[in-house]
Amino acid sequence: GGAVLVADGSLVLTVTEIKEDGIIARANNTATLGERKNMNLPGCKVLLPTLTEKDEDDLVNFGLVHGIDYISASFVRTGQDIDNIRKVLGPRGRGIKIISKIESHEGMENFDEILAKTDGIMVARGDLGMEIPPETVFLAQKMMIRKANLAGKPVVTATQMLESMIKAPRPTRAECTDVANAVLDGTDAVMLSGESANGDYPTQAVEVMSATCLQAETAIHYNDVYQSLRNAVLEVNGPMQTAEAVASSAVKTAIDINAKMLVVLTETGNTAR
Repeated sequence: GGAVLVADGSLVLTVTEIKEDGIIARANNTATLGERKNMNLPGCKVLLPTLTEKDEDDLVNFGLVHGIDYISASFVRTGQDIDNIRKVLGPRGRGIKIISKIESHEGMENFDEILAKTDGIMVARGDLGMEIPPETVFLAQKMMIRKANLAGKPVVTATQMLESMIKAPRPTRAECTDVANAVLDGTDAVMLSGESANGDYPTQAVEVMSATCLQAETAIHYNDVYQSLRNAVLEVNGPMQTAEAVASSAVKTAIDINAKMLVVLTETGNTAR
């Protein structure tokens, strides 16, 4: 009786029989499938390795060789997944940052553990919306953004932000509102996927996304955001470390004098982050 969602839920299957080497399922609707479509098993813990052999080969023989800065790790489920990636990267890749894509119910359950070990978070709403009820995705998004903000780690909101612009030159009003609300929630970045990868209007999609973010930022009361985050960090973590206290004071000064930019001198990048 379990559900199997294929191609972002365009085809829904109900499992009727489990065999030793497969399943028999009933199609609940009609759909046309292309090549290499994804599949989701809502509510199931998938017992698959963090990295495939090809993933490991790509990291070692491409990522390390070409000096990549970030890895976006798909379907991160536990903190151990981060440890496994760092082990593959080894000493040569100690400077490479890992962005954990949260795309499953298991990843949500272990979010605090993942956040403690990762360098950044991606709220990957497409697959996540297949794994948890779609009406709860916005709550998950707000929770992850808030916790990432408190941890001082970058958070990216992604997937289906301007989906209609894959085929249309203008977005829907709801899509613009979605982008703006992600900014107001405190996301550090918003990301296009199919809109720019295989859409008919990639340039326009980027322009709309940028313009919407700029408008949303005018509605942010930065002093209120600063005070809220500062109070929450002190409540959760206790007294600040020296570097964090200096950075916090610099931000407060920038707000007070209405500075347009903060220039940070840093060797490792930690002070800027």
